[in-house]
Amino acid sequence: MKKLIRVVLALACVAATGRLARAADNGTEFGIEDDLTVLGTGGTMWDPDVEIKGFTLFGSTGPAQTVNIPQTLGNIYVSGYVQVSSGMYVAGSSTFTSTVNLPAPASLYVSGGADGQVMTKDAATGAMKWNNASSLVSGDNMGNHIATMTLDMAAFDVKSANYITASSAALSGQLVVYGTSTLTGNTGVGGTLTSAGLVTAQAGLAVTGSASVTNNLTVNGNSQLGSAVTSIHGVNMAAAADTALSVAGQNVQGDYAAKFYSGASLAAWIKKK
Repeated sequence: MKKLIRVVLALACVAATGRLARAADNGTEFGIEDDLTVLGTGGTMWDPDVEIKGFTLFGSTGPAQTVNIPQTLGNIYVSGYVQVSSGMYVAGSSTFTSTVNLPAPASLYVSGGADGQVMTKDAATGAMKWNNASSLVSGDNMGNHIATMTLDMAAFDVKSANYITASSAALSGQLVVYGTSTLTGNTGVGGTLTSAGLVTAQAGLAVTGSASVTNNLTVNGNSQLGSAVTSIHGVNMAAAADTALSVAGQNVQGDYAAKFYSGASLAAWIKKK
């Protein structure tokens, strides 16, 4: 009751002196030592229960306060923490000069974008924009990078390579070649060698398993086969005296090794001759 009386008396004194502020600030100060409670329940945008038209400050004043906002009508400065128990809608631009802490990534919602896209900076405007994750890796086509570890493709394929140069290669699966292949050194095959086209070996060709050739096989050097040879077409060898074809320990030299007859094995053909 005493507080209400003080407020009424203060307003009466202000009214008596004619110092109520109207169009301009005339230096009138009005203070309340303790709580101020506004019990209005029907306030609207056009008739609010509490209406503060000037520059408002919550907290202490002093020269140490840094004010980055215009000190004009309707602006509010808070010198302490601000907690909002429900939603907050900000229509204008906002500036955060320190860390913004969120309880979880799911607490942040930004409109626009598609599933899997990320936010990147637009260098021209300085604003953030939605972009595909693949755009973050510009790459150098692996042309001038510095290798620091083994390249692990994790069972993915390597496609559209123009040319591959390596000191050695180990293949645990199949090797499929659609074009002409030239082997300048010894070639060792531990299993079945199958060729649907022309096979040309400039040096020795060593096969420890079966060799199946559906077209011509041309060998300019010595050839050693540890198992059966199946040829649907001809097997051509140079007629030089030092050219030999060795199959299962049997050696054939010269022009006699130039023909294979269908249905006859090489060992039987050698004994027949």
